Amino acid sequence: MTEFVIASVMLIAMILIGVPIAFSIGGTTLIYILMTNPGNLSAIPIRMFAGVNSFTLMALPLFMLAADLMVSTGISTKLFDFVRIRLGKRRGGLAYVNIVASTIFGSLSGAALSDMAGLGKVEIDAMTEDGYPKDFSCAITAASSIQSPLIPPSNVAILYAGVMSLSVGAILYAGFVPGILIALTQMLYVKLNSKRLNLPKHEKIYTREEKRELIKDGVIALIMPLIILVSITAGFSTPTEAAGLSVLYALLIAVIFFRNFSLKKLIDSLWTTCKSSANLFLIIAFSAVFAWAIGTEKIPDRLAEMLISITGDKYVMMLIINMILLIVGMWMETGAAVMLFAPILAPIAVAAGFNEVHFAVIMLTNLTVGLITPPVGVVLYATAEVGNEKLETVIKATMPFIILGFVVVALIVMIPEIALFVPRLFGFIS
Repeated sequence: MTEFVIASVMLIAMILIGVPIAFSIGGTTLIYILMTNPGNLSAIPIRMFAGVNSFTLMALPLFMLAADLMVSTGISTKLFDFVRIRLGKRRGGLAYVNIVASTIFGSLSGAALSDMAGLGKVEIDAMTEDGYPKDFSCAITAASSIQSPLIPPSNVAILYAGVMSLSVGAILYAGFVPGILIALTQMLYVKLNSKRLNLPKHEKIYTREEKRELIKDGVIALIMPLIILVSITAGFSTPTEAAGLSVLYALLIAVIFFRNFSLKKLIDSLWTTCKSSANLFLIIAFSAVFAWAIGTEKIPDRLAEMLISITGDKYVMMLIINMILLIVGMWMETGAAVMLFAPILAPIAVAAGFNEVHFAVIMLTNLTVGLITPPVGVVLYATAEVGNEKLETVIKATMPFIILGFVVVALIVMIPEIALFVPRLFGFIS
């Protein structure tokens, strides 16, 4: 146990000083094995290969490519315009548009930072041009990105299912209601505070032809998530095959309908996806070795015994786990945190009496709320940079949404059906 504590401290220190996460995990794992059982060194390449040798994980690069194609061809912007003509006319309308557009696009990108990259500047610029306070525009943009890893089809949900050998459909659909719940709480906040904050209305008048064009473009873009979800739910395809379909669809609509595609954009998207995928799979490989090493040393069992000795109440135990996850979510990308901590914490939660799918959603929700939680929330830094606003100003304006995120996490913990109802409805769990 002492070796595990030393390794954990080293891992945190390496990440904080700027060592890439993949090498931080790999270096820590190597040192941990040397401290505990050097004879296990020969198992490292075998475990690295086993960690990435998953048909489910093959879907991730394809989903990344589909999301990048949507950004490079402007499909994400068309989604924003489509939602704007529906919701923009009411007071605070662009705030609602921001939330809904990020919820839709974020489900395809599966990552809060990808949502920020794809829509962040578009949303902030549109709101400031319409007279919204800059700090509020940045805050709502940061907050609306955190449901991205929850709404299906989510890359992070697929990653969690692959790492923990769970049903992809169960994890995908379990995040649907929690993700929508986060969006609804944000919209409720806008509704209750629109007059106090003096939020304007979107005054632009669209011609009938403009509306028709925007609706057509929006519907074409919205078909992509429907293709993915229907094909997986109906059993027509595996998640990997559905990811391939999403790439094909993104290419077809870019070439045939929007006609703004080029060979350069394709090469750029492929190169970006290759770099992101290489980094992700390197993290997965090293995390698989780390998970195997701590499993061999029975670290999860020891941690469970320690928590049980502290408290016998499963909700108090979950509160401790949530605090750990919140801290992790502040400084670590969600996918990396899942690969590193899910194999450690999930067995403890299941032993305490929580359903494994239920805990998956608790973990994903908590990690995403951590992304906008100061002092280290990485989405806050990204928002401040994209919006050209002071970090402390963004943090102050985002605080109400952070509190709402904590409330949603508490509701999910206390009411398991929020996460389990939809996957049970579709027969993914009993």
